[in-house]
Amino acid sequence: MKKALIAACVALVFCLAFTTQAVAQTEFGVGPIVGINFSSTSISPDPVYPAGYTKGGRTMIMFGAQAEVGFAKMFYIVLQPTYEGKGYEITGPSGSVTISGNELDLPLLFKVKFLQGVIRPYAFAGPDLGFVLTATRSYSITGLNRPDEDLKSNTASTDFAIDFGGGAEYNVMPKMGITLDVRYSLGLSNMAKPPAGDPSETDKVSGFQIFAGVMFHI
Repeated sequence: MKKALIAACVALVFCLAFTTQAVAQTEFGVGPIVGINFSSTSISPDPVYPAGYTKGGRTMIMFGAQAEVGFAKMFYIVLQPTYEGKGYEITGPSGSVTISGNELDLPLLFKVKFLQGVIRPYAFAGPDLGFVLTATRSYSITGLNRPDEDLKSNTASTDFAIDFGGGAEYNVMPKMGITLDVRYSLGLSNMAKPPAGDPSETDKVSGFQIFAGVMFHI
Protein backbone atom coordinates (compact mmCIF):
# COMPACT_ATOMS: atom_id res chain seq x y z
CA MET A 1 0.00 0.00 0.00
CA LYS A 2 2.79 2.39 0.93
CA LYS A 3 4.67 1.62 -2.34
CA ALA A 4 1.51 2.24 -4.35
CA LEU A 5 0.96 5.57 -2.59
CA ILE A 6 4.56 6.61 -3.24
CA ALA A 7 4.22 5.63 -6.91
CA ALA A 8 1.00 7.63 -7.22
CA CYS A 9 2.64 10.69 -5.66
CA VAL A 10 5.61 10.43 -8.02
CA ALA A 11 3.26 10.11 -11.01
CA LEU A 12 1.31 13.16 -9.82
CA VAL A 13 4.51 15.19 -9.49
CA PHE A 14 5.55 14.26 -13.02
CA CYS A 15 2.08 15.16 -14.38
CA LEU A 16 2.13 18.53 -12.65
CA ALA A 17 5.63 19.24 -13.93
CA PHE A 18 4.65 18.32 -17.48
CA THR A 19 1.47 20.43 -17.33
CA THR A 20 3.36 23.42 -15.93
CA GLN A 21 5.97 23.15 -18.66
CA ALA A 22 3.30 22.86 -21.38
CA VAL A 23 1.46 25.94 -20.09
CA ALA A 24 4.73 27.85 -19.89
CA GLN A 25 5.47 27.02 -23.54
CA THR A 26 1.99 27.96 -24.77
CA GLU A 27 1.78 31.23 -26.69
CA PHE A 28 -1.30 33.46 -26.93
CA GLY A 29 -2.05 36.29 -29.34
CA VAL A 30 -5.05 38.53 -30.08
CA GLY A 31 -5.72 41.50 -32.32
CA PRO A 32 -7.91 43.15 -34.99
CA ILE A 33 -7.98 42.29 -38.70
CA VAL A 34 -9.32 44.00 -41.81
CA GLY A 35 -9.41 42.77 -45.38
CA ILE A 36 -10.82 42.71 -48.90
CA ASN A 37 -12.93 39.88 -50.28
CA PHE A 38 -13.00 39.35 -54.05
CA SER A 39 -16.20 37.35 -53.92
CA SER A 40 -17.52 35.09 -56.67
CA THR A 41 -20.57 32.84 -56.97
CA SER A 42 -20.77 29.63 -58.97
CA ILE A 43 -24.33 28.93 -60.17
CA SER A 44 -25.38 25.59 -61.61
CA PRO A 45 -27.00 25.12 -64.05
CA ASP A 46 -25.70 28.27 -65.75
CA PRO A 47 -28.45 30.92 -65.92
CA VAL A 48 -29.42 32.43 -69.26
CA TYR A 49 -29.07 36.21 -69.14
CA PRO A 50 -30.45 38.76 -71.64
CA ALA A 51 -28.18 39.66 -74.55
CA GLY A 52 -25.26 41.80 -73.44
CA TYR A 53 -25.53 40.93 -69.74
CA THR A 54 -22.83 39.01 -67.86
CA LYS A 55 -22.23 37.88 -64.29
CA GLY A 56 -19.20 39.08 -62.34
CA GLY A 57 -17.92 39.07 -58.78
CA ARG A 58 -17.98 41.78 -56.13
CA THR A 59 -15.22 43.37 -54.06
CA MET A 60 -16.27 43.70 -50.43
CA ILE A 61 -14.73 44.88 -47.15
CA MET A 62 -14.16 42.50 -44.21
CA PHE A 63 -13.25 43.19 -40.59
CA GLY A 64 -13.01 41.27 -37.36
CA ALA A 65 -10.55 39.85 -34.85
CA GLN A 66 -8.01 37.07 -34.55
CA ALA A 67 -6.96 34.96 -31.59
CA GLU A 68 -4.29 32.29 -31.70
CA VAL A 69 -2.90 29.68 -29.35
CA GLY A 70 0.57 28.34 -30.15
CA PHE A 71 2.38 25.17 -29.16
CA ALA A 72 6.04 24.19 -29.56
CA LYS A 73 6.98 27.55 -31.14
CA MET A 74 5.65 26.46 -34.54
CA PHE A 75 2.08 25.12 -34.48
CA TYR A 76 -0.94 27.32 -33.83
CA ILE A 77 -4.73 27.16 -33.70
CA VAL A 78 -6.37 30.40 -34.89
CA LEU A 79 -9.98 31.62 -34.55
CA GLN A 80 -10.95 34.63 -36.69
CA PRO A 81 -14.55 35.86 -36.23
CA THR A 82 -15.08 38.09 -39.25
CA TYR A 83 -17.88 40.22 -40.72
CA GLU A 84 -17.78 39.62 -44.47
CA GLY A 85 -19.58 40.93 -47.52
CA LYS A 86 -20.24 38.50 -50.37
CA GLY A 87 -22.22 38.36 -53.60
CA TYR A 88 -22.17 38.94 -57.34
CA GLU A 89 -23.37 41.42 -59.96
CA ILE A 90 -25.08 41.08 -63.34
CA THR A 91 -24.17 43.97 -65.63
CA GLY A 92 -25.28 44.97 -69.10
CA PRO A 93 -26.09 47.87 -71.44
CA SER A 94 -28.90 49.28 -69.27
CA GLY A 95 -27.33 48.89 -65.82
CA SER A 96 -26.85 46.20 -63.21
CA VAL A 97 -28.54 43.87 -60.76
CA THR A 98 -26.60 43.23 -57.53
CA ILE A 99 -27.07 40.25 -55.25
CA SER A 100 -25.28 40.92 -51.98
CA GLY A 101 -25.06 39.26 -48.61
CA ASN A 102 -23.39 39.80 -45.25
CA GLU A 103 -22.17 37.00 -43.02
CA LEU A 104 -20.54 36.44 -39.66
CA ASP A 105 -17.81 33.93 -40.51
CA LEU A 106 -15.90 31.81 -37.98
CA PRO A 107 -12.76 30.35 -39.58
CA LEU A 108 -10.90 27.86 -37.38
CA LEU A 109 -7.42 27.52 -38.86
CA PHE A 110 -4.43 25.29 -38.24
CA LYS A 111 -1.34 27.47 -38.77
CA VAL A 112 2.32 26.54 -39.10
CA LYS A 113 4.89 29.32 -38.59
CA PHE A 114 8.39 29.03 -40.03
CA LEU A 115 11.69 30.60 -38.89
CA GLN A 116 12.25 32.42 -35.62
CA GLY A 117 13.37 35.85 -36.83
CA VAL A 118 11.72 39.25 -37.08
CA ILE A 119 9.71 38.04 -40.08
CA ARG A 120 7.87 34.71 -39.66
CA PRO A 121 6.23 33.24 -42.77
CA TYR A 122 3.28 30.93 -42.18
CA ALA A 123 0.80 28.67 -43.94
CA PHE A 124 -2.68 27.69 -42.77
CA ALA A 125 -5.86 25.79 -43.62
CA GLY A 126 -9.12 24.96 -41.92
CA PRO A 127 -12.92 24.99 -41.93
CA ASP A 128 -14.95 28.20 -42.10
CA LEU A 129 -18.55 28.32 -40.83
CA GLY A 130 -20.58 31.38 -41.83
CA PHE A 131 -23.94 32.63 -40.54
CA VAL A 132 -25.98 34.62 -43.04
CA LEU A 133 -27.09 37.99 -41.63
CA THR A 134 -28.58 39.68 -44.72
CA ALA A 135 -29.26 38.84 -48.37
CA THR A 136 -30.65 41.40 -50.83
CA ARG A 137 -31.13 42.03 -54.54
CA SER A 138 -30.91 45.63 -55.74
CA TYR A 139 -31.47 47.17 -59.17
CA SER A 140 -29.66 49.97 -60.94
CA ILE A 141 -31.21 49.84 -64.40
CA THR A 142 -32.16 52.80 -66.58
CA GLY A 143 -35.91 53.34 -66.64
CA LEU A 144 -36.60 50.80 -63.88
CA ASN A 145 -37.70 52.07 -60.47
CA ARG A 146 -37.80 48.93 -58.37
CA PRO A 147 -37.12 48.63 -54.62
CA ASP A 148 -34.56 46.29 -53.13
CA GLU A 149 -35.70 42.74 -52.48
CA ASP A 150 -35.01 40.80 -49.30
CA LEU A 151 -33.67 37.36 -50.30
CA LYS A 152 -32.92 36.01 -46.84
CA SER A 153 -35.89 33.61 -46.91
CA ASN A 154 -34.55 32.16 -50.18
CA THR A 155 -30.98 31.84 -48.86
CA ALA A 156 -29.47 29.13 -46.68
CA SER A 157 -28.83 30.27 -43.12
CA THR A 158 -25.30 28.81 -42.88
CA ASP A 159 -22.37 28.76 -45.29
CA PHE A 160 -19.57 26.20 -44.96
CA ALA A 161 -16.21 26.65 -46.67
CA ILE A 162 -12.59 25.51 -46.53
CA ASP A 163 -9.98 28.28 -46.20
CA PHE A 164 -6.31 27.89 -47.09
CA GLY A 165 -3.43 30.27 -47.75
CA GLY A 166 -0.28 31.81 -46.34
CA GLY A 167 1.33 35.00 -45.17
CA ALA A 168 3.88 36.46 -42.80
CA GLU A 169 4.11 38.25 -39.46
CA TYR A 170 6.52 41.15 -39.00
CA ASN A 171 7.43 41.66 -35.35
CA VAL A 172 7.70 45.42 -34.95
CA MET A 173 8.03 45.06 -31.16
CA PRO A 174 8.80 42.13 -28.82
CA LYS A 175 5.10 41.67 -28.05
CA MET A 176 3.47 43.05 -31.21
CA GLY A 177 3.45 41.96 -34.84
CA ILE A 178 1.87 43.05 -38.12
CA THR A 179 0.24 40.20 -40.06
CA LEU A 180 -0.48 40.05 -43.79
CA ASP A 181 -1.89 37.02 -45.56
CA VAL A 182 -3.74 35.90 -48.65
CA ARG A 183 -6.19 33.03 -48.80
CA TYR A 184 -8.81 31.31 -50.87
CA SER A 185 -12.16 30.47 -49.31
CA LEU A 186 -13.71 27.55 -51.19
CA GLY A 187 -17.47 27.50 -50.68
CA LEU A 188 -19.03 24.05 -50.29
CA SER A 189 -22.61 24.86 -49.23
CA ASN A 190 -25.53 25.36 -51.57
CA MET A 191 -26.75 28.82 -50.62
CA ALA A 192 -29.84 28.72 -52.84
CA LYS A 193 -33.28 27.80 -51.53
CA PRO A 194 -35.02 27.95 -54.90
CA PRO A 195 -38.81 28.05 -55.24
CA ALA A 196 -40.78 24.94 -56.15
CA GLY A 197 -40.18 23.92 -59.74
CA ASP A 198 -36.44 24.68 -59.72
CA PRO A 199 -34.95 22.35 -57.10
CA SER A 200 -31.79 21.71 -59.13
CA GLU A 201 -30.19 25.16 -58.71
CA THR A 202 -27.03 25.36 -56.61
CA ASP A 203 -25.18 28.56 -55.61
CA LYS A 204 -21.73 28.23 -54.06
CA VAL A 205 -19.89 31.31 -52.83
CA SER A 206 -16.08 31.47 -52.86
CA GLY A 207 -13.57 34.27 -52.63
CA PHE A 208 -9.95 35.34 -52.90
CA GLN A 209 -9.16 37.32 -49.74
CA ILE A 210 -6.41 39.63 -48.50
CA PHE A 211 -6.10 40.27 -44.75
CA ALA A 212 -3.96 42.67 -42.72
CA GLY A 213 -3.92 42.76 -38.94
CA VAL A 214 -2.14 43.44 -35.67
CA MET A 215 -1.21 40.64 -33.28
CA PHE A 216 -0.55 41.38 -29.60
CA HIS A 217 1.31 38.50 -27.94
CA ILE A 218 0.32 38.03 -24.30
